[in-house]
Amino acid sequence: MSTDPNILQTIANGKPVRIFIPLLDRQERVRAHCICQDIHPPKFSLIFKAGVLPLDDIDAAQPCIVSIDMGGPSLSLEAMIQEIVNPQTLQMILQKSISHEQMREFFRIDAVTHVISSSFRTQFVNQNSEPWSIQGETVDLSGSGILAIFPHPPPTEKQVQLEIFVPSAEPETVKVIAHQVRVQLQNDGRYEVAYHFDDISVEDRDKIIGCCLVLQRKLLRLKVQVAKK
Repeated sequence: MSTDPNILQTIANGKPVRIFIPLLDRQERVRAHCICQDIHPPKFSLIFKAGVLPLDDIDAAQPCIVSIDMGGPSLSLEAMIQEIVNPQTLQMILQKSISHEQMREFFRIDAVTHVISSSFRTQFVNQNSEPWSIQGETVDLSGSGILAIFPHPPPTEKQVQLEIFVPSAEPETVKVIAHQVRVQLQNDGRYEVAYHFDDISVEDRDKIIGCCLVLQRKLLRLKVQVAKK
């Protein structure tokens, strides 16, 4: 992660971005689209459509995550709300930036949820092989991959389809195309499998990252509570 405010100079004025906004007394975050402008490192402004910002519920004491599609490697920023200028504008100040390569570690959160790994079939791929499916559970979750446990090893194929149950405020299942990174036999006879996402929509990645941010916040609060005892 970088604290160089000049990273903001790589963002074009008027660039569409996405933001995860923390809320008062709630674990979940609001995900919204907005426009980045008036960039004067380390400060910048975010402009929203009318009625998008939950003005009475924003927790300005918690950092926001701003995600930018750079037309290649994506960039995420951790920034604080310096001022709610008006009902459609937030004045932000950069805390640190997170590159695409750092996303896996930064957003990787211990999370147990259902996952199904199955054969990826198209009119060109795997048409001559038998379809298969195996259900397991995740060990950790991130915007770029998962670590999961299965009762037996999934077949080794170039790519598979994953159906991941995202335990958010409004639970839903996302589907991604992924490949195996490693497989390891555990002491209990089950198999730990690491997957990296190859094809995932922006919206589905946002859903997973938003879930990770909520879980991260819960863990931080738990650590604070334990530390006070």
